[in-house]
Amino acid sequence: MLSKNLLAALSLAGLFGQKIDFQGDAPAVREMAASSAREVEAFFGAPFPDPIHFKIAASRAEFDAAAAKFGLSPTQCWMVGMGTGDLMVLLSPSVWTKQACEHDPADSEATRQLITHELVHVYHGQFNSSRDFSGIDDLDWFVEGVAVFASGQLTENRLKQMQRDKLPDSLQKIWTGPSRYANAGTLVRYVDRKWGRDTTVRLLKAHSTAQALATLGTDEKSLLAGWRGSLVAR
Repeated sequence: MLSKNLLAALSLAGLFGQKIDFQGDAPAVREMAASSAREVEAFFGAPFPDPIHFKIAASRAEFDAAAAKFGLSPTQCWMVGMGTGDLMVLLSPSVWTKQACEHDPADSEATRQLITHELVHVYHGQFNSSRDFSGIDDLDWFVEGVAVFASGQLTENRLKQMQRDKLPDSLQKIWTGPSRYANAGTLVRYVDRKWGRDTTVRLLKAHSTAQALATLGTDEKSLLAGWRGSLVAR
């Protein structure tokens, strides 16, 4: 039997519709993007406020050119996607074997999660006045954490890696090191479960860690302590 939460999510996914403006010819990516966009809308309980501009870059050079306007060029080999409130760019999986690293184009589930992760950034950017997250560097733990959590990237392998590493002792260190995905994702999962999805949505508008903590009505030490406790409980 499906849970009430899952039934609600499926209902929302059927109600909401997103307009995706594609640049690039990759039918499989288009299908994944449409599915991922519905997944993002179901997670947050509301549609994307604005159309999704989705560019499929045919080469690393084309990907770099798109990333240059955000000060991210030249990009590292592991970087194959980026999302802001105004644009999502994906390096075509067809060139990953020669122009990327740490990504397997044959792993369709990981590719779908990656697209969903970047579309969460698009959704987040459309609710945040910065649009491209400039000027809010100290909020990486939430910006990346909500994308990891909502996209299903809290995989068993990442959680096992997290168990082997020392837990960060500050929010500034959450999105660092080999366990950054698990650290940030589990922290936002804790926030989501303790304060509720409505609060997670409210945090999309935050511009700093101080503002996020004020929204939660807590401080950094207490937040980290609660997070660590939630990991022990599991």
